[in-house]
Amino acid sequence: MLSIFKKKEEVFDINNLSKKFLEYIDVAPKTIETYKIALRQFANYMTEQNIKNPTREDIINYRESIKEVLKPTTVNSYMIALRSFFQFLSYEGIYKNIAENVKGVKLEKRHLKLGLSDEELEEVLNLYGNKMTSLEERTILTIKFMFTCGLRVNELVNIRLKDFYRDGDTIMLKVLGKGRDGEKQDVIKVDERLFDLIKKYVEKYNITDYLFVSTSNNNYGNKLTTKTIRLLVKDVFKKANLDDIDLKSCHSLRHTTTEKLLKNNISIEEVSQYMRHKSIQTTMIYSKELDQKESNCSNILADSLF
Repeated sequence: MLSIFKKKEEVFDINNLSKKFLEYIDVAPKTIETYKIALRQFANYMTEQNIKNPTREDIINYRESIKEVLKPTTVNSYMIALRSFFQFLSYEGIYKNIAENVKGVKLEKRHLKLGLSDEELEEVLNLYGNKMTSLEERTILTIKFMFTCGLRVNELVNIRLKDFYRDGDTIMLKVLGKGRDGEKQDVIKVDERLFDLIKKYVEKYNITDYLFVSTSNNNYGNKLTTKTIRLLVKDVFKKANLDDIDLKSCHSLRHTTTEKLLKNNISIEEVSQYMRHKSIQTTMIYSKELDQKESNCSNILADSLF
């Protein structure tokens, strides 16, 4: 006998399911935070589109919508979160894995930021001359440090005095690598001349823990934030009147380091290791861009026309 009452439609409760998923996974805190943001964004999308029970088509449409406003790397991190989320739901027998094999977006194999020429780097380093305020001295030291060691901003702000150590006659530095939490596993060799500058800075300003600390009222004595470093470096670039300023940022220093090493015929393998690239393919992108810049092909062909 057919019931005269319509069965109530079950609705996909993404908020509670997201909570279960985030409590279940065993990943780094930063990854959990990224997943949380990604799932919240998808929940908002479901509300906007009035989606009760998402389908594979909804996942694809969501990807297409966010790639219009977010960077490709962000889109891909959000898609990784969704794939992991629905894989968990499928494993628990809660919901079908509708995100299985849904791809991210293709990353452009080129860099969106430019490196600095030798002349621009010199202009930046000599911007304040020999007489600098304490803040200017700190900024120039951070730039020298980032360039010489190819440091990422996150690596720089987390450096503490205890991270420096001697291995025989060599100064080494432990750094918190990209996407890592907790123990510092990556190491960098520090040039003695740079280390002398660091020692003088530490003694002059009585540094005791983090190498670079804030002097602002809100964060006094605490380590500098990545945002502050980016703003300081960008400000120096602007004051030095660098060309294509919109295409130059903190990462330009790391970009410059890589190009400088490759120009000096250091092997790709050694450069990749020094820069702590997860894949040698990343270093290859720099190498290919450098080959294109130094190629005479366009000049030779233009000689036939002009």
